[in-house]
Amino acid sequence: MRPRRSLHVVFALLLALAAVAAVPAADARAPPTPVCGVCSFDTTVDGTDVAADESELTVRIHANGSTTWIATVELARGAASMAENDSFRRAVVDEAMGWSVAEPEAVRSSVDDGTLTVRYRDDEAAERHVGAVVFTPLTPEGPNALFASGGEGPRYLGTDRFTLRAPAGYDLHGGGETGDAGELVWTRADGTERTSLDVSDDPVAVDADSAAPGIRTWFARLLS
Repeated sequence: MRPRRSLHVVFALLLALAAVAAVPAADARAPPTPVCGVCSFDTTVDGTDVAADESELTVRIHANGSTTWIATVELARGAASMAENDSFRRAVVDEAMGWSVAEPEAVRSSVDDGTLTVRYRDDEAAERHVGAVVFTPLTPEGPNALFASGGEGPRYLGTDRFTLRAPAGYDLHGGGETGDAGELVWTRADGTERTSLDVSDDPVAVDADSAAPGIRTWFARLLS
């Protein structure tokens, strides 16, 4: 009888673990995060209303694993204040950048003819593996512990157009529309304020002349 009872206990434990695993963790995740935080702000800073209108983000992946981000934002409100006051403009940009998926470094901004341009780097946004470069911010990280809830929130564009560019001579493998050679493009759906990015696999830049690019892409994702 003892072996039979042990089997029942094990079976009950397996059922309990399966039930825990089946509980969706999405409710405990962080809020959705825009790819471009500075592309869609609408706020008041130091008593001045500022708001973005149409915008575009371009991210260039470099072969050494660093990335360069350029956001171009037409300003609906606050253009004059942002153009005339450098410290005010930096305060607006710093606040808006806090929502981005990027970890911005060396942030520079300027306003010209009502358009805000923000340039920055993120040296942690890509990883090099097996001669390929994996761009990681578009897929949210989950919790490290088994069956734990939480993790990063889903991604949405936060801009009208997002272009991801591979290094020269590289091809990009991943979701999104195919643009020019070595590009992936995502565009905001008409009338949709938060267009989901819907990327399940990290985009990977692979040397166009390398052998077995599909295998390199799969292995690079596995290692990232």
